[in-house]
Amino acid sequence: MGESFDVVTKCMSFTLTEQFMEKFVDPGNHNSGIDLLRTYLWRCQFLLPFVSLGLMCFGALIGLCACICRSLYPTIATGILHLLAGLCTLGSVSCYVAGIELLHQKLELPENVSGEFGWSFCLACVSAPLQFMASALFIWAAHTNRKEYTLMKAYRVA
Repeated sequence: MGESFDVVTKCMSFTLTEQFMEKFVDPGNHNSGIDLLRTYLWRCQFLLPFVSLGLMCFGALIGLCACICRSLYPTIATGILHLLAGLCTLGSVSCYVAGIELLHQKLELPENVSGEFGWSFCLACVSAPLQFMASALFIWAAHTNRKEYTLMKAYRVA
């Protein structure tokens, strides 16, 4: 007869250095070699949200400068930064899903654990399209205001 193991599941927090540790081909077996795909997917899904947040903060700063200077070009830059932030968020969500799927191919879930995505994953999935919409609105506003500004300038000259 085979041995039965009691599976204990509990949440653990990881330090920053543990977040960047290599993932192994056989999870838990340090002699099985490094799984580079899972390692870099994990690192990307950890770093890309911070890049996205930085781009959003930089875009807000540029947007504030656009309001103070009353110039149209910073508004376009803000839209582009929001677009890049949305791509980073989308990339982070994609890396997370791919990494989890690769892990589930290697390990079976314990009986009392459901493999569902949580509320924070749903928020990340909603935030990427919202960032894309914000980007489109900034670029559209800059483009529309530029046309009106050009028409007003031509009207003053005439």
